[in-house]
Amino acid sequence: MKKLFSLFLFFTFATALSAMDILVRVYADQTIRKSELTCVLGQYRLTDETGKEITSLSKDETVTFHAETKGIKVVKGKENLGVFQKVTAMGDGLKTMFRLAPDYRNIRARIYDDHLQISLVDNALQFINVVDLEHYVAGVIQSEVLGSSDDVEFFKIQAIISRTYAMTNIRKHLREGYNLCDGVHCQAYYSRNNTARILQGAMESSGLVLVDNQTGRTILASFHANSGGQTMNSEDVWVTPVPYLRSVIDTFSLEMPGSAWQKEYTTKEWLNLLQRHFKYEINDETKRANALNFEQSQRKTHFDENIRLPEMRRALDLRSTFFSVRQEGDKVILDGKGYGHGVGLSQEGAIRMIREGFSVEDVLMFYYQNVALVRIEDLFVGEEQQF
Repeated sequence: MKKLFSLFLFFTFATALSAMDILVRVYADQTIRKSELTCVLGQYRLTDETGKEITSLSKDETVTFHAETKGIKVVKGKENLGVFQKVTAMGDGLKTMFRLAPDYRNIRARIYDDHLQISLVDNALQFINVVDLEHYVAGVIQSEVLGSSDDVEFFKIQAIISRTYAMTNIRKHLREGYNLCDGVHCQAYYSRNNTARILQGAMESSGLVLVDNQTGRTILASFHANSGGQTMNSEDVWVTPVPYLRSVIDTFSLEMPGSAWQKEYTTKEWLNLLQRHFKYEINDETKRANALNFEQSQRKTHFDENIRLPEMRRALDLRSTFFSVRQEGDKVILDGKGYGHGVGLSQEGAIRMIREGFSVEDVLMFYYQNVALVRIEDLFVGEEQQF
């Protein structure tokens, strides 16, 4: 097993989770060559790749980073502080926050907690937020589900699965020098959290993760918006069977905002789409009839023996794979259920379960089979970890 330090994680077991930092690349999908960094709270000390101090920032003070051929130029006010291969902005104080403002109209500024590393990759600035795990989890909840509920119990659920996802995928970008990125490739993480009830949910579930009863390892805690009444087996979407990601009948997701959808085409449009994307034989009478009259009372895996429904959803930009097809005059109508890939926890189903009095653990055990809720420190033995 690898030591924790090889994962860029720093632990002080005496203070448990408060000392656990992870490295998250922010603005990962953007190419940024100029950006401002402003101290929002506390104080920051900026150092170069050797650890030598470049400058310090107090509240509201700003420096600007420029990507140049030889490195990162740092400017404070009108003073050019030099060109460096790597810059670290280390927060000093019990609570520190910084603001990143890329110099592009279509890229919004963001505020994050804790620390920042800046390096030059492919002639662009790379930003890595060195952030306490619980601060990260709260930021993920705000980015992923803000507005879908204001219930602290639901935020506890989202915190547990977001924290579990982070631990399961802690090595995902290790070769690139960080743990996770800020996009849907990992988990959305577009700012620090500034919502009191989300923070409460994260703190009250602090350190809790889900593990597979068979292996003791943290699970792939996948989730989606709404199952449409039935979740999917993992292999129905991603090929690989996972014992705790089993299909369940989910009546809690019904009659929720994302439980039903509809899409219309002309008959010609629909058949042409099938032919173009899947080489569907629209001139075959039997296949043509099947294409215009497709039923799913329970979830299927294929639209046609050669067309997997997840592929169809991606190609046609459908809200889910759980739909039926009917013809009405010259129109083809898709009557759909649910929103998302359908594997794991349904967020709207979880919201409904909480409203009906189910506990956080009840909800998690309903959507994930044969799992247990444990604390992160129980996953560690000395300086080695078990996931």
